[in-house]
Amino acid sequence: MRILYLIDNFSLGGAQTVIKGLMESGVASDTAWAIALREKEPVMTMDHPHVITFPSRSKYTFRVVRFLKDFIAEKNIEILHCQLPRSIVIGYLIKRAIPGITFIIHEQGDVFESRTYALLLRTISKRANGIMACSKATANMLMRRSHVDPTRIKVLYNFVDLERFRPARPSSDRVKKIGFAGRIEKRKGWREFIKAASGLQTRKELSFYLAGTGTEQKKLTRAIEKLKHSHISYVGFVGDMTSFYREMDLLVIPSHFEPMGMVAVEAMACGTPVLASNVPGLNEVVDHEVNGWRYSGRTAEALRHAIEGILDGNPEDRSSIREQGIKDAGSYALNTYIQKLQKYYGSIT
Repeated sequence: MRILYLIDNFSLGGAQTVIKGLMESGVASDTAWAIALREKEPVMTMDHPHVITFPSRSKYTFRVVRFLKDFIAEKNIEILHCQLPRSIVIGYLIKRAIPGITFIIHEQGDVFESRTYALLLRTISKRANGIMACSKATANMLMRRSHVDPTRIKVLYNFVDLERFRPARPSSDRVKKIGFAGRIEKRKGWREFIKAASGLQTRKELSFYLAGTGTEQKKLTRAIEKLKHSHISYVGFVGDMTSFYREMDLLVIPSHFEPMGMVAVEAMACGTPVLASNVPGLNEVVDHEVNGWRYSGRTAEALRHAIEGILDGNPEDRSSIREQGIKDAGSYALNTYIQKLQKYYGSIT
């Protein structure tokens, strides 16, 4: 099968990580290509000669349609696998121009955030040969918002690079460093994290660290400065997330919603226990008091109480949860993902 992976850009993100893993795995080195619709910094590097970025910085350019039609004809592309909204719209236009191509929509969670996009998918999905979702929660949103027939949706959880994300130290009874990793925007719950951290300032052994960038990072730095608590630190963009996870004794994911929760799997794979909000997507990954902890309620108080419960809990239970997290992360291996994906390709072509 000759496959073209189409994506909005090669910047940082879960969808880009999926394409990077597929292109660098070597499974289809001569028969797979990846094309980004535009340039966007920072760029996620991919070690493969068939990785192309269309020379445009515009979010909305349809010049790429002609380029893609010619490229598909030249390379005899059979499968057009599209991730992220703009590439899915462009894929729909390509499908109309080349009806014989197998068009796959791979939904990574934008259907949660944009009702306009969800409405577009009602039309676009009718032309698709295959529809993939990164979690059951994402599949449910496709059904609810875009009226996609559930029998047409294939749930395939994103993989984690287990060669990169793995434990580096033995289990520890201590909980001293508590981390947050994610985009700095409201829905990720950074406000609740720093408020909960502020409420724990009397626990002198604790320090809190936030890693990530986003539209609200200036608000975040101002909020920390206003609190004047030395035990809360914003470390910004972290290139080596493996080291960050390994340094933490607990990773908190206070998201208001998550399409899946790759950060949770990455942390667990590194041997870092996870405390996550009990929301769809995340609760498919984090099993309460089995491989991590979950808490309900989108408030700083609920989060603070959950952290205190872990701090005051049995160290042996924490160790058991850590080990189960490492074990469960193994089910998100790249090789397993590739096998399931290839089987799915075969079922729709």
